[in-house]
Amino acid sequence: MPIVKNYLRYGPEASYGVIASAEANGVILAPTLVAMPALQDVLIWCTKTGTVAKRLSDGNHVVTCMCKSPTQQQLAVGYHNGDIQIWDYVTGESVVLFSGHRSAVTCLSFSESGTNLVSGSQDTDVIVWDVINESGVFRLRGHKGPVHAARLLEKRNLLVSCSRDSLVKFWDLDTQHCVHTIIAHRAEVNDFILLNNEERIITASADDQLRAWDITYRKAFAKSALVAADMSGQDGADDHGDADGDEVQQTKKAKTEDVDVSASPITTTQVGALTKKGTGRAIHLLVTPDEKCIICQSAGKGVDTFRIRTAAELHKRKARKLKRQKEKGNKEIKAVELTMSDMYPHAGLITCSSPVRSIDVRAAGPDTYSMLAALGSNAFEVYALNRTAKGVTSSRASFLSLPGHRKPIRAICVSSDAALVLTTSNSTAKLWNRITGQCIRTLYDAGYGVSCAFVPGDRQALIGTKEGELKLYDLASGDCLQVEDDAHAQAIWSISLSPDKQGFITGSADQTVKFWQFELIQSEDKMRKTLAIEHTKTLQMTDEVTCACFSPDSRLLAIALLDSTVKVVYADTLKPFLSLYGHKLPVVTMDISSDSTILATGSADKNVKVWGLDFGDCHKSFRAHQDTVTSVCFAGTTHYLFSTSKDNDVKQWDCDNFRLIQTLEGHHGPISCSAISPRGDVLVTGSHDKSIRTWVRTKEMLNVEEEAAMAREQEYDEQQAEQEAREYRAKSGDEEVGVAGKRSLETLKAAEKLMEAVQLAKDHDDKGPGAPAHPMFLAHRVSSGAQFVRVIMDKTPSSELEQALMLLPFALVPTLLSYLLAFAKAEQSVEKTARAVVFLLRLHHSQLIATSQHLDLIAKLQAELPHALSELKNMVGFNLAALRFLRRQLEEQTQVYM
Repeated sequence: MPIVKNYLRYGPEASYGVIASAEANGVILAPTLVAMPALQDVLIWCTKTGTVAKRLSDGNHVVTCMCKSPTQQQLAVGYHNGDIQIWDYVTGESVVLFSGHRSAVTCLSFSESGTNLVSGSQDTDVIVWDVINESGVFRLRGHKGPVHAARLLEKRNLLVSCSRDSLVKFWDLDTQHCVHTIIAHRAEVNDFILLNNEERIITASADDQLRAWDITYRKAFAKSALVAADMSGQDGADDHGDADGDEVQQTKKAKTEDVDVSASPITTTQVGALTKKGTGRAIHLLVTPDEKCIICQSAGKGVDTFRIRTAAELHKRKARKLKRQKEKGNKEIKAVELTMSDMYPHAGLITCSSPVRSIDVRAAGPDTYSMLAALGSNAFEVYALNRTAKGVTSSRASFLSLPGHRKPIRAICVSSDAALVLTTSNSTAKLWNRITGQCIRTLYDAGYGVSCAFVPGDRQALIGTKEGELKLYDLASGDCLQVEDDAHAQAIWSISLSPDKQGFITGSADQTVKFWQFELIQSEDKMRKTLAIEHTKTLQMTDEVTCACFSPDSRLLAIALLDSTVKVVYADTLKPFLSLYGHKLPVVTMDISSDSTILATGSADKNVKVWGLDFGDCHKSFRAHQDTVTSVCFAGTTHYLFSTSKDNDVKQWDCDNFRLIQTLEGHHGPISCSAISPRGDVLVTGSHDKSIRTWVRTKEMLNVEEEAAMAREQEYDEQQAEQEAREYRAKSGDEEVGVAGKRSLETLKAAEKLMEAVQLAKDHDDKGPGAPAHPMFLAHRVSSGAQFVRVIMDKTPSSELEQALMLLPFALVPTLLSYLLAFAKAEQSVEKTARAVVFLLRLHHSQLIATSQHLDLIAKLQAELPHALSELKNMVGFNLAALRFLRRQLEEQTQVYM
């Protein structure tokens, strides 16, 4: 039997350097708290201190959308895989997980009461979720492109959505069908807002025009809105429309979108357009909470603001226009028309420091607002807005950019004790604490750094720039101790310390390798000595140098050239020793093992080659990645090699057995650089997604064969789930409405557990009361089959219950219904029991009513369930009354009214 070799697993330790990723929107949570997406995490930043107050992290899927609940301290987060997770951002705990979309979630919106959530996705579907019941309500199909925005009109029981297909659709939530479509746009509709008691819609499309439409509702929808307004204490008057009868008259000469107006429950009429001043297409529209301002985000740096004039201001505006017309000689005119610019005048243009990716607004006081602008440069700004009679003034209140690079990370190195990490970018270099992830120092004048290294002692650092400059920095003060302007004529692609720690070499695109030596020189005040570098000799090469490194035994020097070859020379005499040929594209990275016996090279041809340094023979060549290999490094004193690539993956290889050990996934952009600690227990990587990730060696054992088998099994399960999902979608056809959930690997596992539980419970009950308990019953500490089924159902997430019940074979449905009847009689898990009964009856109605035995079971359920639900309702009502009583007592005692 062959000996199985085990390895120690490397796992993710931390991720830092990202302030605000561009894939999702930012949200204002409180006056000093904002939620920003950070790739797969959500960071709760305190704008007052500039620190992270909370990190919401679960999984490795990128955050694509966020929305705050209007009534609870909850944040809905949509992910790239289609999942939606609701977080309590105060405690940092996950409240519920919804799985329904097949691709990235593009928009989220809560209802006014916070009980329902609507989501849109790139899969063109719109799904309505019940937050309280933790389940999906239904799925709406009809758009032919990704859904960009969707909002619930709770008062009118309608839903409005817009998409890349240039359509704006109105959906009736009672019939769950589209009742009206606006088709006048000629390009994608990115967003919309509703004004005038939801009787006017303004849309943002792929141009500089914001188009406005008046909405006329059928009597049933209008009545429902009026009743809702009366219940909330509103009079339903229009603040900037016809508040006093014919105060504002508008001639609606635009076309009506319905073919048969009398048969349509909703009609829309275009009434005009607003012109924004920001460059680029309109991306996002917001209206302030008091409905006094409109804010429009463009594709560039500009954010337009528009004032919404009140009824009094419109009356003055109308009188002024009428007076001007009469002064011009039109004395017979009796009325004038107000244009969209009169109703919503442009109030100002806010120019941010970088292109804006998303905006959010929050009321800060009467006519004052806070606006959050998430920037594409890994930063965000908060502006203070003030609405005046003439416009909207703005001032930047805070700006957070220090804990991250503005551009992709180009070079990285780690200190000898693995406590510090140095990264370089296009204009700055940053020093990080690896343990805490905090940015300790920012070197602003570092230039475009493409290589870097810690000086022995970890108190200074070297940075080589794209312009050929070599800079020496003191890390404690951040001062530049020395600058060699003419170190090289072109970019310095490589810096490698000598094994004796007395000097280093630099390899450059100017076809030279230069040798440098550390020395101590007298400071200007002659009170102390400072570190300096001195050029000693130069090695001229035949082509551009892409990488250079010493062997650990100080005997050899390996130099990679642009002609795809690697030259190995003696380090002392610089005489040629080996020439390594084989790569089809230039070698961009290489490393030598600690025993100086093998050399690993990574190339733009996606291959990693392992060479022997005794004779220059190629031990192994394997296609390591799907894109250019950007870095390779050996782990400590082993022959385990780490390689990174532009395909976003980090891979670990055994260079003795030439096998892949594991793949580390986490980055969401091309990995440009990596570095490993001298002991080989800490690996740090930098990426174009502007994140720095650390991977540490754990004590967990890893078996390559077992990992491969588990990966194949997971891939098979995912393929099966996807195949069943495709078959289900094919059966659904072109139906406008469907089930909210989706079949996935999790729902398949939940269905298997439920089937197993029902079968075990049935077999146990058939044996009689004296039968020995099944081991599964003992594991869950239950004594009967009904209790075991109830435990398994309680552990099934509410969002997966319906899909699990749908996969349950009909042969087990009557048995499960009998157990549900027992739950109803005992008033146990009443809510989930009622949901399961209703869903099963709706799903298998024709089969259940076919036999009298099943009809008797349905009759018993009909008698028991209402009683159990009534008892639950009474208990909830009693508890609410008690809480109100306690609140009143507390208010009387403290004189503080909630």
